[in-house]
Amino acid sequence: MKIFDVPLTWFEKFASKWESDGVKFSVYTFIAILIGGLFELIPPFFLSRTVVPITTVQPFTPLELAGRDIYQKEGCNNCHTQMIRPFKWEVDRFDPQKAYGTDGYSKAGESQFEHPFLWGSKRTGPDLAHESQIQPSADWQTRHLKNPRETSPGSIMPAYPWLFEKDATIDAASIQNHMEGLMVVGVPYTKSDLDSVETSVQGKTQGEALVAYLLRLGKDSAELSKSIK
Repeated sequence: MKIFDVPLTWFEKFASKWESDGVKFSVYTFIAILIGGLFELIPPFFLSRTVVPITTVQPFTPLELAGRDIYQKEGCNNCHTQMIRPFKWEVDRFDPQKAYGTDGYSKAGESQFEHPFLWGSKRTGPDLAHESQIQPSADWQTRHLKNPRETSPGSIMPAYPWLFEKDATIDAASIQNHMEGLMVVGVPYTKSDLDSVETSVQGKTQGEALVAYLLRLGKDSAELSKSIK
C-alpha cells in the first residue's frame, strides 16, 4: 500500500488547502461552471441549422393534427415512445419490413414540424414512430382503441370506446387556432390549409382523428425510402 501513500498525502494536503478557504473555492467553482456552460450554450447560436430537413415530411393535416391533440390529451405519450434508437435490435423490432432502408432508426428531420416533440422515454407499450408501416390497417387501429384485448391479448392498455361515439366531435375552430399558432413557430401551413379545416374534420369523431394520426406516423420518411429504392 506504500505505493499510494505519496499521491494520497499530496491530495490530502491539496484538498485541505481548498476546504479551508470555502469562499475562494466557491468562486473558482462558479467560474469553472460558467466557462463550461458558455462552451455548451454559445456554439448552437452560430449554427445555420441543427436539423437536416427531410423533403417528404409535411405538416399534419387538420384531421391528423386533431388526432395528435387527442393522443396527448389521453396521455398516450406516457406509455408510448416515438423514437427508435440507432441500435440493431431496435431497428429489427420496429422496422420489420425494412421500409426505411438500412437506417431504420428515427431522424430529427422526421419531427421538424412537431411542437412539442413526443419522443418520450417510457415504453409501457411499443414505440409508435413507424406505426404506419407496422400496422397500416385503419380497421385494426379502430378495434384496438375500442378494445385493446381484442387485437392484442393480454394488453394492459385502457380502452377508448367513447372516442368513437357520435358526440365525440372535433372542434374545427380549435384546430384552426392550433394551426395558426404553429404557423407562428415556422410550420408552413397556408391560408388554403386553414380554410380546409371545417371540411376536413366535419362529421369525424375524435377516435377517427386519432386513427388518422397513428397511420401518419413514419409514413413520410417511408415514402422517401421507397422512392430512393
